[in-house]
Amino acid sequence: MIKWKEIDYKKRNKLLFVGAGILLVLAWFLAFQKTYLAYRENTRLNSLIGNDISNSTQFDFTRKSKVLDSLSKVYQSDSATWNDNFLSEASRAINSPRIQVYFNNLPKNAMQVDSAAVKSKSLTLKGDYRSIVASVAELEKINTLGYLSTVTLKFDNRRVSANERKVIEGEVGFKVKLER
Repeated sequence: MIKWKEIDYKKRNKLLFVGAGILLVLAWFLAFQKTYLAYRENTRLNSLIGNDISNSTQFDFTRKSKVLDSLSKVYQSDSATWNDNFLSEASRAINSPRIQVYFNNLPKNAMQVDSAAVKSKSLTLKGDYRSIVASVAELEKINTLGYLSTVTLKFDNRRVSANERKVIEGEVGFKVKLER
């Protein structure tokens, strides 16, 4: 077996070139080949597109509009059904004994958006932080309540004794698009 120290510098330089060649071929197969093929595919697809309508901003706007309309249909509801089932659906989601639920029956202004009325309702939750966060997560999963629009948490610093847990008051607001 030939030792590295016995090889003179001319043979070492030849081995260096052979090693560099092997390294380049290995690098081509492991990384550069996929990048080159992706670049060729990209240029081929760009040449096919040309000045098609799919590149225009108007097409992007209409596509985004269709997506937003489909999302708003998920939270679209009949006014009477939403009013009747709101409290029962919300109370079914909140099943923790540590949470107190109050329904805020204050009339809030209805907004007019694109010839559709958007109404909102809110619930007040009182309890400890962990229970409120879990309840808000459960409320958010129910599509019939509308979409979760606001969550406001306030600490209640009035405690009777030092070993009581801190009570947090949270207001959770929902909005829904009403059908016409």
